[in-house]
Amino acid sequence: MAQEKILIVDDEVVVAEDIRRQLRSLGYVVVGVVASGSEAVDVAGQHRPDLILMDIKLKGPLDGIDAARTIQSRYSIPVIYLTAFSDEDTLERARHTLPLAYLIKPFVSSDLRAALELALFRQRVLRIAEQRGRWLDSVLQSMSDAVVTIDPQGKVTLLNPAAEGLTGWSQPDALGKAIQDVMVVVDPQRRTPLVNPALSALQQIKPVDQGRRPFLLMSRHGVEHVIHESAAVIHDEQGALTGAVLVFRLALE
Repeated sequence: MAQEKILIVDDEVVVAEDIRRQLRSLGYVVVGVVASGSEAVDVAGQHRPDLILMDIKLKGPLDGIDAARTIQSRYSIPVIYLTAFSDEDTLERARHTLPLAYLIKPFVSSDLRAALELALFRQRVLRIAEQRGRWLDSVLQSMSDAVVTIDPQGKVTLLNPAAEGLTGWSQPDALGKAIQDVMVVVDPQRRTPLVNPALSALQQIKPVDQGRRPFLLMSRHGVEHVIHESAAVIHDEQGALTGAVLVFRLALE
């Protein structure tokens, strides 16, 4: 049985009590029923519900959209909007708060149940993705190997600390710049410019393994490093090309 905590925000007492009854019958924990945006902000901070059912039209200085925006900025609690107003202007305002769903009044119990189950499932998936993203970021930040990623246009999208140290570029300065400007590589013997391996990966649309021969990396401050590297393209879930990743390290003497 579901145990998620839900806050109801609706200034129509009869409607709010009916929603409370339905939620309890479905096994959800109702942490409160409030009628104003300011109350919603206070109760959300006190109880930290998993989800808020928020009526858009509320009396007082904060309507449902304003209350949801405040709650999300402070507590990152997702919202399902309840509204009898489905005009485009209202929905456009609401879209900016990234609600998990909308329920247009009047709605039946099956609509409420379906919206809750879908919204809570989506929220769980988002949290898992955020956790994985934080884990991956921690791994990248702690790696001794240097890592650079670029978008399909060859613009830098990430430098980890090891890459910052070898290239002489900080990530904030490098973001959005061409990889050829941030990571200048030349032939060690001829000292002639080479195409960046990440760009080669993009052009060939397949992994590039040129790690058998070293490159000479010219840092932003004129320091030279002999490196070995490996590059590969990155695809999204649909198989579309989203960029390339380059991993490199100092060559052993």
